[in-house]
Amino acid sequence: MASPKRFGFLLNPRRAPRALVLRDLSPDEASAVIDWSGWYLPDGAERPGRAERAEVVRLLLSVLAQLARERGWTDWYAGGDHPFAWVRGEPLVRVLPDLYVLDHRPVPPLPRQWQTWLDGHRPPRFALEIVTGDWRRVYEEAPAKYWQLGCFELLLFDPEAAAARAPLPEERVPLQLYRREPDGTFLRVHTGADPVRVEALDAHLVVLKDGPHPALRVARTCRATDLVPAAEEALRAEGEARAVELRARAAEQRARAAAEQRVRELEARVRDLEARAARRPPP
Repeated sequence: MASPKRFGFLLNPRRAPRALVLRDLSPDEASAVIDWSGWYLPDGAERPGRAERAEVVRLLLSVLAQLARERGWTDWYAGGDHPFAWVRGEPLVRVLPDLYVLDHRPVPPLPRQWQTWLDGHRPPRFALEIVTGDWRRVYEEAPAKYWQLGCFELLLFDPEAAAARAPLPEERVPLQLYRREPDGTFLRVHTGADPVRVEALDAHLVVLKDGPHPALRVARTCRATDLVPAAEEALRAEGEARAVELRARAAEQRARAAAEQRVRELEARVRDLEARAARRPPP
């Protein structure tokens, strides 16, 4: 049946479901053992830009905690620096998201690494990878790894592309968002510098360049001005609001005291005039 149209545009664009299917492999390829070693993440592996990445994550975790308070979320968890492994026989095949969000709060203590073949170990609902080092490899391999892991949404944040301090290849962009579709495909639904809506958070992520390094912030809407404050910013704003309220209350009390003093002075003046009038002899 033809898709419904109005004014020449599809009302509900559709596509056929897709899947990764390999056909017509040579006998050698079909019988080959998968070599996972290229995806190994050894213990203690270091990535460049640790300090800058840590600051982005610290701020974003604080913002997410404030967002959770605003929305009354209780059964959720956001963390970082925990590997996720998904191949039972290859525990070093894993990813290390800079930040991740789980649908449910895990029972402490947290495991040394999440292993999705174990009970209670689930893929993240949302994961953030901050691009450092070999950006081409991250761009190419991260979506494939998180797709295999079972992650619902992956955001690649490229601070160097966001800073744009020097000419870069065209394919480098500040933000890329991949989302798992109902047919299992991992679709890149956003690429560029504009705010992007993350379904797992029901909020937008925006790039800010106020300081020496680009930062990620959460906005309640697509407007980058409607930012969720970090916990410390919220506390500071509450403190400033209380200070303003106290100053206003003190000013009101001073004004009331001054008015009452003026009334007392006027009453005293009236009594004095009445007393003088009473002592004055009649004409």
